[in-house]
Amino acid sequence: MNIKNKIITFLFAFAIILSFGPTVNVQATTTDVKIISDSKVTVKEARKWAKSKGATETFIDLADLYFKYSSDCGDVNPAIAYVQAAKETGYGNFGGVLDKSYHNPCGLKLKTVAEGSDTDKDAHQVFKTWDRGVQAHMDHLALYAGASGYPKNDTYDPRHFINIKGTAKTVNALGGKWAPSATYGEEINTLYKNLLVYAGVEENHDSNSNDSNGVSMETPKPGTPETKPSAPNATSVIEKSIPQVVDKTEADKPNIISTIGWKQENGAWYYYKSDNTKVQGFIKPDSNWYYLKDDGKMATGWLNDNGTWYYFNNSGIMAKGWIQLNNQWYYLKDSGAMSTGFINDGSNLYYLKDSGAMSTDNSGWTALSGKWYYFEGNGRIKTGWLKDNNNWYFLQGDGSMVTNFNTINSKNYLFNDSGSMRIGWENMNNYWYYFNNDGSMETGWINDGGSKYYLYDTGAMAKGWINLDGTWNYLKESGSMVTGWINVGSDSYYLEPSTGRMLTNTTIDGYKIGADGKKQTSSSNQNNNQNVNQNNTTNNGNTTNSKGKTIVIDPGHDYGNDYGCESEPNGVTYSETVLDMQVAAKLQKEFEKRGYTVVMTREDGEKPSYGTLTASLSHKTNVANNANADFFISIHHNSATEAAKGVETYYSTAPKDASYGGYLDYKRLEISKKMATAINNSIVNKIGAKNRGAKDDSSRTLFVLRNTNMPAVLVEVGFITNQDEALRCADSDSQQEVSEAIAQAVSNSL
Repeated sequence: MNIKNKIITFLFAFAIILSFGPTVNVQATTTDVKIISDSKVTVKEARKWAKSKGATETFIDLADLYFKYSSDCGDVNPAIAYVQAAKETGYGNFGGVLDKSYHNPCGLKLKTVAEGSDTDKDAHQVFKTWDRGVQAHMDHLALYAGASGYPKNDTYDPRHFINIKGTAKTVNALGGKWAPSATYGEEINTLYKNLLVYAGVEENHDSNSNDSNGVSMETPKPGTPETKPSAPNATSVIEKSIPQVVDKTEADKPNIISTIGWKQENGAWYYYKSDNTKVQGFIKPDSNWYYLKDDGKMATGWLNDNGTWYYFNNSGIMAKGWIQLNNQWYYLKDSGAMSTGFINDGSNLYYLKDSGAMSTDNSGWTALSGKWYYFEGNGRIKTGWLKDNNNWYFLQGDGSMVTNFNTINSKNYLFNDSGSMRIGWENMNNYWYYFNNDGSMETGWINDGGSKYYLYDTGAMAKGWINLDGTWNYLKESGSMVTGWINVGSDSYYLEPSTGRMLTNTTIDGYKIGADGKKQTSSSNQNNNQNVNQNNTTNNGNTTNSKGKTIVIDPGHDYGNDYGCESEPNGVTYSETVLDMQVAAKLQKEFEKRGYTVVMTREDGEKPSYGTLTASLSHKTNVANNANADFFISIHHNSATEAAKGVETYYSTAPKDASYGGYLDYKRLEISKKMATAINNSIVNKIGAKNRGAKDDSSRTLFVLRNTNMPAVLVEVGFITNQDEALRCADSDSQQEVSEAIAQAVSNSL
């Protein structure tokens, strides 16, 4: 699973942390802004700002449309929408996946696109005009902000889904919602502040030393980042080429013109010049080449001329390309010369023996001159990717198998000495690298086994403190990201649980934290401050909870072959995969408030695709088992007839699959059954839904319930095929109530 977070923040651009529990009071120096708000700048000032940034004339003119449609599009602040378009389009210069012909100022995708597809231009919406593209952008922002009257029927927004309504009411909240990056909203906020400063609405403060409360305002520097490892040396593979052989005989030999020409004498053909003398050697009296021997007789069959073999048919015409003689295939170049060794006929690669005959003796892997090749049927040699015995290999343009570290189509791959492509973690030159399931080397943030890691642009795994455009994170010696409190010498810092970034200018657990990230004041709640040494490699990266228990939350499904159901009971699309994540994210916060360590099988904003349903379910199960969790809960939404409704929670009495041991743990079963009943009743009592009860997965359809090692349940929150329940399931307040009910039931029963 690949997660790439480009974190581009500046000083004082840290997001307000919401819903952090009653003991957490976060105060950021950069004020968040409501998306639905009055613009502090005029359209004229916005145009001038864009021009100062090198914007195109087309983009400068878009300011007029944003300010024009603000009142019709939920009263979205037009300046906020305009700076977002500036970020998405590069001030109209584009240069990314889309271009100006899409008239798409914010990267909106097609309605039918289930997964991210950020790099697929065909997954993005094409608008007929900029007028429509701007309105679609504004309507999409209005829906996120929870504007009154939204979702609406007359919109150009292709992804006008009710389940996103009200999920990002402020600019900073767009992070992880509009884009996978957790700091996306802060980047928009920074641009908006820049516009306000340019227009003279706000001053550009450059604070240092201490604020009025005596809190340190120094630039954060909790540690010295390691020296970024150099990129490993990669070999560029040989590209597949089609050789073009110049017909030198045409340039070197005269074109004989004669008033006499061909004559047959005693059954043989000769060519006479105008002076009645016989021609010798190569001639081209028409569109074909011929050869006259020393006695003038026209050659047929094989001919060796100065060490090069040629073939002439019964008409004397020199052969080119493929010919078959005595059940053997030969290839003649454009010059007529017989080929030997490796040749590319313009379509495929072949190997010709010293005799010129194509090799058909080989099949499968064959070693030639110390290199390995793969022969297909009819003498063809395979090039490109090859899957053999469940292993992937790459055969470069000359047909030879690659080994070691190689660059293929601008991506880096690692192959062992036998040529098999490597995936997962690999150590090269004493540094760790991660290769995706497709074999390509990853960079940036990744999530593996429930832990986050950062890979430099060289691919090497980072350790210790890292600074990414002003944001600090700490990674253990194992590379996994640390969250919660951490001590460095005599100083303490707090790393945000969801992103791992070091917080500044906040109050956490009663402790004030300055702009340098250091804890400033004491607190009566001393037990909340962990003593985590930065060299500790055994800490699991989460704050120690009062119960000492770990819960794995599985937002059901993914964005590949395990994509959840979709429904349109009232003409608005409801996506189970999206709704599962929304409830799971709220549930994560509820469990963390109660002191549990939480591991997610996929993170909010992450859009994984595991290739197959089995791979997706195995990933979820393995995350839970590897975490040695105390409880597993999978969040889902149901689908059936329009009349079906209610909440139901599953447990499993089935034994594990053979690959997971094949046994049945009765103690685990009893706890699972008890928890399913408690959770289902708690939700129903909280929201007043129909109680469909706790149910046994007797049909053995729920892989994750059978094969996890700990007690496990699967909650079906409601039916999105029922119009009333679909509205309830997509309502943020109702999702919060469901998450509170689940967390309370678990706290009371586990």
